[in-house]
Amino acid sequence: MPDIQEESSIEEQRSLADLPLWTDAEAHIKLQQVCGKHNVPIDVLTELVTLQRERQHQEKARGIFLRFEEILGRMD
Repeated sequence: MPDIQEESSIEEQRSLADLPLWTDAEAHIKLQQVCGKHNVPIDVLTELVTLQRERQHQEKARGIFLRFEEILGRMD
């Protein structure tokens, strides 16, 4: 049985399945290289993009900055 973190990762991958940076192998390699160059874990970027896409329909993004801090805090 997958743990909560694995389920979250699988869900994030599904939510980004229409984006070439995550579906095209060559583009994904480039994305990983850029993330590595700038010391940004790919899972952090993935979670930020997922969060943005989940919230893009909202008129007000209440609580989003706190969530950004949580996600970015994993980079320390």
